[in-house]
Amino acid sequence: MSVGSTLLKLQELDLSLERDRKALAEMPEIAELAKKRRAYQKLKADATKLYAQRKDLETYLKELDDQEMDANDDIRIAQRNVDSSDYRSVQQLELELSDLAKKLERIAFDRKDYEAKLAELKKKEDYLAEYTAKFEASVIADTKRAREKAGSLKDAIEASERQRASLLNTLDAGTRSSYEAAAKRFRGLGVERLEGNVPTVCRMTLQASSLDALKHAGDVAECPYCHRILILSEDGDE
Repeated sequence: MSVGSTLLKLQELDLSLERDRKALAEMPEIAELAKKRRAYQKLKADATKLYAQRKDLETYLKELDDQEMDANDDIRIAQRNVDSSDYRSVQQLELELSDLAKKLERIAFDRKDYEAKLAELKKKEDYLAEYTAKFEASVIADTKRAREKAGSLKDAIEASERQRASLLNTLDAGTRSSYEAAAKRFRGLGVERLEGNVPTVCRMTLQASSLDALKHAGDVAECPYCHRILILSEDGDE
């Protein structure tokens, strides 16, 4: 490969490396995954909140069961201990039974309310659990795809870096230095080829006098207008 071909290939590789490195650093999938992970954490927090609310309702219902059991025990005890021949004792029993009946009514009312809330809460829990499972699966799939894409970009970057190093080793120190300086100065476009009498990057038509001067420059020269490395010929070996 000629020096001119090597320099052009180097520039092509460097531009490709720049694109791939930028693509890797700015992968939209990474930002999207970060958003999804934040959303996933919120879903988990919502699930924890619903779980706590359900446990509270189940505790309230258990307390109502205990209260109902105590009230029924009080009814049995009161009925067992009453002296049916004692009018005042019978009246006292009626009052106690009336109070206990009201208590049981309140318990039944509260239980119905708590059970309705519990049923609604369980629906929300089930829906959230199903949604979270699907969301988690999508995050896992997206993560896998992002890793595969990042891996492909990294592989391409590493391959280009190896090829770049190999090409640089074929150039003498002076040519390497000139290339690196031009690439830095012109932001990756430090090399151009001459097509007819027009350089491919700056597109400034060379005058006849400039073309005559370049005839004695060999395969590689400097553009008299933009001062990029100008490839006059890509033929021949290095």
